[in-house]
Amino acid sequence: MNSNPNTSVAPLRTVDISEIITRLDVHSEMAQVEDYMQSLVASPVMVISEPARHVISAGGKRLRALLVLLAAKLNYYDPPSSVAVASAVELIHAATLVHDDLIDQSPRRRGLATVHSKWFRDAALVGGDYLFALSATAIARSGNIRVLEHLGRAAVRICEGEISLVSHVSPIDQALEAYFFKIAGKTAVLFEEGLQAAGVVSGASESEIEALGRYGHNLGMAFQITDDVLDYVGDPAIIGKPVGGDLRRRQITLPLIYAAADGMSPAMRATINRIDDGATPVEIEQLLAWVQSSMGIERSRQEARHFCQSACDALRAFPRSPIRDALEGIAWLVLDRNK
Repeated sequence: MNSNPNTSVAPLRTVDISEIITRLDVHSEMAQVEDYMQSLVASPVMVISEPARHVISAGGKRLRALLVLLAAKLNYYDPPSSVAVASAVELIHAATLVHDDLIDQSPRRRGLATVHSKWFRDAALVGGDYLFALSATAIARSGNIRVLEHLGRAAVRICEGEISLVSHVSPIDQALEAYFFKIAGKTAVLFEEGLQAAGVVSGASESEIEALGRYGHNLGMAFQITDDVLDYVGDPAIIGKPVGGDLRRRQITLPLIYAAADGMSPAMRATINRIDDGATPVEIEQLLAWVQSSMGIERSRQEARHFCQSACDALRAFPRSPIRDALEGIAWLVLDRNK
């Protein structure tokens, strides 16, 4: 093992989330988050409460909740406030997924019917708002006004990121600026502000809170870039959807931006502009194949690795511990995931 206490530990890249939960014995805290979220769903209006329970029960790895709990354990761990913050972060995330699925008209998520397809459009609109409202209740129960500042700021920036457009693949500098702005709001900010909120309720110093924010931001950026790469080269049987979904909806992501700079022909560039206005299925498949074989995939992966390493570097603000090691390991897991 490397004797330098401030360097990343490569073997941690081989673990998975379940192993980290077992190693650090946070099963009970993760279960408390699940119970806490379900306990907040109290509306007698079934068309609101049933979709909310449906989304919460769909679960997932609860990565954001785990990160909050671990970050809180870096200092003084207060169970009630930490569980409240972790629950609030997961509820905000769930609300954004409901609205994302409605915007994208996605029929399924995690193998289950989405809210708008199982119920109806207005149930998804109101259901997403209801989950946001539940997150506010959890924030209030954290007992710290600064949690509201952090997660309120996250909610605002998520909306800004979600509505921001990446309109063109060139000039590349402008395309990259638009893309990074979008994913910083759409994805990374909830990691960033959620982890800072964890620092707040655990009595972290201002420099430690800032470091947790840097870790969260860079982790979130790596997470979204990896997600965008998988949309081009992932295994449909593992990711649960056909490849090229972003491209077919003319969502310009990092692999496409870098692929366009890799000698893409004018005809293919024209196809990008006509995806939702006259491009044929054959033309779109040709464009998809070009991106898959271009340097755009590897350049995007390199960008994700850069953000991942920056996330680990931010953790040097904390002394070496099993918790810090686990947070580093999670960063590499985000990079290496296949779904």
